[in-house]
Amino acid sequence: MEDGKYPFFVRSQEPLRKNNYEYDETAIITAGDGAGVGKVYHYIEGKYALHQRAYRIHINTADVLPRYYFHYMKAKFLPYIQKTMFQGSVPSIRKPMLNAFPVPVPSLEIQERIVNVLDDFEKICTDLKIGLPAEIEARQKQYEYYRDKLLTFAETGNTILSRAEQSRAEQSRAEQSRAEQSRAEQSRAEH
Repeated sequence: MEDGKYPFFVRSQEPLRKNNYEYDETAIITAGDGAGVGKVYHYIEGKYALHQRAYRIHINTADVLPRYYFHYMKAKFLPYIQKTMFQGSVPSIRKPMLNAFPVPVPSLEIQERIVNVLDDFEKICTDLKIGLPAEIEARQKQYEYYRDKLLTFAETGNTILSRAEQSRAEQSRAEQSRAEQSRAEQSRAEH
């Protein structure tokens, strides 16, 4: 199964592989029952196989971009089904629940813009080659900022913090001290 040619979508986050396929289309796949209900989503363009308890959503109207529906479903389907899903020994959804899921349909241009933004964010969050370097760069800039502040302080003897920053720091220390006193008083009152 691992070396199969086509993705085989089951109810988990990671698809398996299979040497034959059942569908050749663009679709959204979600778990029909089990722990993945409302949490597992796959977007596929092309050939794939499907487990019996996974659902495929194939968009058959030109008014809705499949990728837009995918993003909307990932964001909004779980709260929707939590109100309507069957809560037996295993959580499950049924086809009528999928069919009744309300999805707003803005213009195709708006859908495309939404998809582009969300795809870019998803790429940054999941691609280590993009996300990790971006995070490293942000931390590097943060480091350089504080390094420069500290070194300027060392050179000039001036305070590192602005007056507003000093005030916030003093206020934070005072709040922390009050919280510690309150905990100590509560501890004494309990004993």
